[in-house]
Amino acid sequence: MKEMQFSAVLLMTLMALALVLFLPRRVSENRVANRSRWLMTGGLMLIGVQFLIQYISGSRATSMEQAVMINLVFFIPAAALMSLNILNLERQGRISRFEWLAGIPTWLIALALLSYGIVGGEGSRRLLYSEILASFAYSVMQIYYSWLHLREVSRMELVLADYYDQDRCGLLGWMKFTIVIMSFTTVLVPLIIFSGGWFLACFAISLFVGIFYMWFCFVRYVITGASQHVEEAEQFAEQEEEDVNDNTMDKVDETVAKWIEDGSYLKSGVTKPMAAAEMQLPLYMLSAWIRNKGYSSYSRWITELRVEEAKRTIKQHPEWSVEAVADHCGISRSHFQRVFHDITGETPAQYSKN
Repeated sequence: MKEMQFSAVLLMTLMALALVLFLPRRVSENRVANRSRWLMTGGLMLIGVQFLIQYISGSRATSMEQAVMINLVFFIPAAALMSLNILNLERQGRISRFEWLAGIPTWLIALALLSYGIVGGEGSRRLLYSEILASFAYSVMQIYYSWLHLREVSRMELVLADYYDQDRCGLLGWMKFTIVIMSFTTVLVPLIIFSGGWFLACFAISLFVGIFYMWFCFVRYVITGASQHVEEAEQFAEQEEEDVNDNTMDKVDETVAKWIEDGSYLKSGVTKPMAAAEMQLPLYMLSAWIRNKGYSSYSRWITELRVEEAKRTIKQHPEWSVEAVADHCGISRSHFQRVFHDITGETPAQYSKN
């Protein structure tokens, strides 16, 4: 256990130093990413301090109650900072004061409960119940943050689908997995911290892997420009959309039909603002037209158009490869099989055969 605690201290320190020393040049112009960097750094350092204290004191081996108290005192604010790090990215920095401060009352409640339990002395029922209640307070905080994350990721998926012409929800995959990790810790941490032996060791290793995955994906999200893609879509989603009357809608019908006839939708990477500019339509007008036609998003509309073109191409050119059809229709090769099956119920090969 001592070796694992030392490894945890070393790992958390290295990850925090990487954020502090090597990432700044990448996030200096991105206020949101810079703030998230410091939130994650704070969380990593608190987790590292927790393991350092346990390593020096040997509390896990000598006193279970003392080890549990150290876990709760440091892990609650660390978990709050890590949650806020992701929420800050999801909200583009727009976090309410209550959301910012939700971890503080949880931590103060835990401290008050632990202080009350200490009066009863080590090994007393009062201390045990106090630690259980403090663990429950942590779980409530994490359930609240997990709910916020689920809501925000769902919203962001809709924003991306209504901006880009192809599925970009893969940009958020790491956030989804982070929610799973947080839910995992919400359920198990209150139980595991009272355990020991191999059960605790296996959980600790899983937790280290999860934290490292979160750190790695955050760094990758920032330096690859994925955050800029999401921010770009968010900015257009904030623009106010207006309703249009039937006469205007008829004119939009003609404009969109001409755009489709010209085959402009077959160009890969056509975002909704780009399409609206090519049609010489206000963005809100194109958005209203898409909603009026019953499509859930811009990407769904343009994907259905491309799949119809793919069906025509397969009939006219049965000798073409699947990759050639995908390129012709403006659908990325990695997504072509999936979206074709989603819309037609068949793979391209099955459709060609039938």
